[in-house]
Amino acid sequence: MSRLTATRMTSPLHPYTDAWWALYESAFPATERRSWAVHAAALRETLFHCLYLADDSGFVGLLTYWQLAEVVYVEHLAIVPELRGGGYGHAALELLTSPVILEIEPVVDALTARRLAFYRSCGFVELPTPHVQLAYQVGQPDIPLLLLSRPFMDEATVARFEQLYLEHPMRYRDSAGR
Repeated sequence: MSRLTATRMTSPLHPYTDAWWALYESAFPATERRSWAVHAAALRETLFHCLYLADDSGFVGLLTYWQLAEVVYVEHLAIVPELRGGGYGHAALELLTSPVILEIEPVVDALTARRLAFYRSCGFVELPTPHVQLAYQVGQPDIPLLLLSRPFMDEATVARFEQLYLEHPMRYRDSAGR
């Protein structure tokens, strides 16, 4: 792996948008992603960070996160499939300051077990707080997820995160496609 760079995308007209969007649509189901129009609106939000990840050879992945007061909320992280396992996910998470919180699906199969193992290897721990992600597409079911943090967060910090999560990221939900 060569040196990872991150470029913040602040406009849907950014030259890297097509590659970024293609990975976003392939890596996340509709219930976990925004439509094109709502994503473009979220880009104007100063708390929202949409990153294009690259190395010397080009595009390697994407990372979106929200700076919610004292907590960084990782919303999306995806690495180009053929580059997974090459250290890019670890390097992307190292770009973030602590404390960091994120959601993953409960472990039900080999894929979700690998995902949990990856985040544990990055220093994340599971939080006991129940959490439900509202579907990004109205009409889709909400999703019960696990919360992970680095370092461990107390109940008061998690409660503050849940409040800010509803006020900011979950304001950007819709019913349309791209």
